[in-house]
Amino acid sequence: MPSRVPRELIALDKQLADLTRTGASVTLRFADGSSANADALIAADGLHSRTREILFGPERPRFTGNVAYRTVFPVSLLGDLALDDNTKWWGPDRHIVIYYVNPRKDELYFVATAPDPDWKTDSWSAVGDLNELRDAYRGFHPDVTQVLAACPRVHKWAIADRDPMPSWSEGRIMLIGDACHPMTPTMAQGAAQALEDAMILARCFSQYGFEDVARVFRTFEALRHARTAQIQVTSHGNTWMRQRTDGGWLYGYDASTAPLDPDPEPALTASP
Repeated sequence: MPSRVPRELIALDKQLADLTRTGASVTLRFADGSSANADALIAADGLHSRTREILFGPERPRFTGNVAYRTVFPVSLLGDLALDDNTKWWGPDRHIVIYYVNPRKDELYFVATAPDPDWKTDSWSAVGDLNELRDAYRGFHPDVTQVLAACPRVHKWAIADRDPMPSWSEGRIMLIGDACHPMTPTMAQGAAQALEDAMILARCFSQYGFEDVARVFRTFEALRHARTAQIQVTSHGNTWMRQRTDGGWLYGYDASTAPLDPDPEPALTASP
């Protein structure tokens, strides 16, 4: 059982400039000139993680040469088109996934990938060219072309990823989510794996307490490393569900009930 809960948990969304580690604390310095001290740091600062760079050295994400177009729009724009839910269409070098985003089925989401080696913009707000997208899927299934014809706008950004890391932590600092295991969107698992991380990490703190941070981080990494590495590699290859697939190992995992190994082995290095 945990011996104590820390008096203060601080969530920070400032831009990190640098950090200093001592035996018992972490000092963070931010771009606005402010600073903060903490007993431990959980860094969820994404694909371009500054924390990762400070701990393990500079390493730019790998641009895949592909882009993603994404949007959500009202189903009413489709007229009388009846779509099967959650369908994926494949081409030799591109794919599109379309599904409803709520039980009412009145909003539709899609993500479509296409080669575009000159596009390097990695931004949630960059606007894509609809004519360019429609040309990329010319000749696809009529459901696809009708969805793209009805789509009022899209966002576009470069798809990048990284290889699995040998380790995610150093002392009292732990990376989670895209900071340590970013992945391409072909399995729709980036956010899902970050949520699993958060659940497992919270349970590790609950079981081992806030005073033994080293044990919590060691346990967390051992529990999560192999699974996320497998998803990273599979996602990068874009082979998920291309053929009949048993998805039980992915979708059947429950982070709220998965066993917590009380004495884990050190984190493993995944082999692609």
